[in-house]
Amino acid sequence: MPSDPVATLRNVAGDALRAVAAYDRDGFDLLYERADVAEKETAIDRIHEELVLQELGREYIEQLFGVGRWHCTMHSFERATCVHYAEGEFSGVFVSVDSGADIDLEEVAAACHDPGT
Repeated sequence: MPSDPVATLRNVAGDALRAVAAYDRDGFDLLYERADVAEKETAIDRIHEELVLQELGREYIEQLFGVGRWHCTMHSFERATCVHYAEGEFSGVFVSVDSGADIDLEEVAAACHDPGT
């Protein structure tokens, strides 16, 4: 993860950035949440659980596709596109941006990665 993931992701997504969180096996650290997103109720504990569960299937997905190490998953919804970038064993970054925003989702995923790690 970059040293300042929120600033890095703001540069990529601008005002379309909804939320940024880092997680590991033990918990979820909300680093940024846009005001209008913070007003709605979210299921942070269940989202964290889902991110960890996705990690459990890493080896299967990598073998199934046969194109290298799995880095990221994207989920697109009416109001948000969510990117889950796996950094290490049961840890990573979760980013939410506005659906339909004119941003490069590959850049969003790349911004979650710290090339120094």
